[in-house]
Amino acid sequence: MGDFKMGNNTVLTQSGTANPTWGAGVPKGSVIEEFMSPCDGSSITVQSGTYTVQNVTAAQNGTDSHVDINGSTITYTPPTGTQTVIYKFLFQNARDDTVSAIGHYAFYIDGENVSDADMTVSQQTTDYYEGRTTFEWPINIGGSTTNTTGRQSSWTTGKTFKMTFRRYNSSHSIKLHQLRLWNGTSDSSIIRPVIGIKALA
Repeated sequence: MGDFKMGNNTVLTQSGTANPTWGAGVPKGSVIEEFMSPCDGSSITVQSGTYTVQNVTAAQNGTDSHVDINGSTITYTPPTGTQTVIYKFLFQNARDDTVSAIGHYAFYIDGENVSDADMTVSQQTTDYYEGRTTFEWPINIGGSTTNTTGRQSSWTTGKTFKMTFRRYNSSHSIKLHQLRLWNGTSDSSIIRPVIGIKALA
């Protein structure tokens, strides 16, 4: 019970028999907490609380309008002393019975589009296309809230992250969370996405 010190800075504190937590003097740039999980409904406990990820059990077809990507939604509150939160989402992406695949992806914080994070993933050949897409975005804390970058002036309660997607049109369609090919043959296995959060001091 007490403080664990690194040099002249107190970086960990412990009360009673509870696990140590970050206290004052955390070295800047240090990882305060981090978690990642397949989107299987798991609950993960870290310093700031317990977070339950979504459970993805089916493929998701793109339409001509943006819809939420299953598995991408999580509400998070960073620990005191956090200056940057990094959101990470990995998901299977494939063409859906069309000659070429074009998908558009957007990232939101509490319903506000982080427009600098908008991205298009395309494959415009007659070959089969599929692969794991990784999206990662840093959210800085302090200064003025800026929706285009996702910067938050302050952050003391839960903020909800999510991603949305749409196809370019019906001739360039996409499907998420499912294989098309595996081990030399056609396949339709569901591939759960992975979601993660990292908080930096």
